[in-house]
Amino acid sequence: MQHRNSDRIEEAGIEREQRDKYRTCYVPILDKSISSSPAGYEAKIDAVRLSLIHAWYEQGSVLDLCCGPGNFLAEIAPQVDRAIGVDFSPELLEIARQRTSKQANVSCCVGNARSIPLRSESIALVFCFSSLYHIPRVEDAVMECARVLEPGGAAILEFGILYSLNTLVCRSYPDIASACHVPLTAARRMVEGAGLTIESDRAFQLLPLWGSKPTWLRPLLHPYWKRLLQRDAGGRTVDELVSSLRVFRHFSFRHIIICKKPF
Repeated sequence: MQHRNSDRIEEAGIEREQRDKYRTCYVPILDKSISSSPAGYEAKIDAVRLSLIHAWYEQGSVLDLCCGPGNFLAEIAPQVDRAIGVDFSPELLEIARQRTSKQANVSCCVGNARSIPLRSESIALVFCFSSLYHIPRVEDAVMECARVLEPGGAAILEFGILYSLNTLVCRSYPDIASACHVPLTAARRMVEGAGLTIESDRAFQLLPLWGSKPTWLRPLLHPYWKRLLQRDAGGRTVDELVSSLRVFRHFSFRHIIICKKPF
């Protein structure tokens, strides 16, 4: 019991730290870039994410978990029955509300991904991008995704993998949100443990593609790699093709796992 309580205290501390970092580091940047669009590699990753949302959505309510400033809410709103954004940052949610103010079918609410403020079996599709790897005890968030999904519903969950070069780069930048990366086997086990069946698993980012530290890793952090890996090859990027090779999969940082809740 004492060990469990100490774990909870540590998790609460990480969450408070994450909120502070988002408030001071991320919100000002995102607020200034509200009218801009991603370009290059980031734009291609976003295109993959959007294509997956459209491919797996049929009808009903969609949940953007950890929606941040509402980039995806604004994109999908015209094509879905109802879109809900949940995030732990009131400041980011205010940006999301501004971006979707003309969309009557969009609502946003403050909430913790490990305790989603929605009814069980009320969501047809849930997606979570660029956030699960900042959540302590992320398995709780996966369980919550499974809880709110309708039978037959789908989840698109993006995990950050522990045994990756990107993890080493993140550790060199203590000012960014703390990393809660997990091994790929653990991520897949979480999904299956929540009662979801894995339909596909798309891998990206074998190389970090950002940063300039640690210094010994700089040859692999050169902008040249990003320009090369974002090129198209057979309908996918070179990055995805390389990251998906069996020898590299467990070392590629970004895995988008698509899963379904059985009827």
